[in-house]
Amino acid sequence: MKLAIKSKLLGLLTAAFAVTAIALIQDPINATAKGGSGGGGGGGGTKVKESRVTGYVTDIDYVGSYIQIGASYYGSGTLTADENTDISLDNQSCTLADLKLGDWVEARYLFVLDAATGTYIRLATKLSAGTSTSL
Repeated sequence: MKLAIKSKLLGLLTAAFAVTAIALIQDPINATAKGGSGGGGGGGGTKVKESRVTGYVTDIDYVGSYIQIGASYYGSGTLTADENTDISLDNQSCTLADLKLGDWVEARYLFVLDAATGTYIRLATKLSAGTSTSL
């Protein structure tokens, strides 16, 4: 009885394999297609999520390019600025050296892997600041 079931199962698997092989031979291009119209694609990949934090600047390390933004509605945290960070003060393009303690900042950042340390950091993509006297 068990041998008959195994034989039938083996026969079904062989037939399924044969049908698949014939389909691949008949239409090999579509067998490996990724989907979507126009060929390729398939629906995206990893989506990068940009986060934000707003508040007063509570600490700045100009040498290490770190800025700490105090608690606010969107949270708080220490961000790393690099050469690609878009920084502005009172709607004028500037550098991290132009920001100071007490400036109000809206920051946008990404969590990225720091290759040097192997840890994730908050990399600032945009820092929009206003001096406390301009608010």
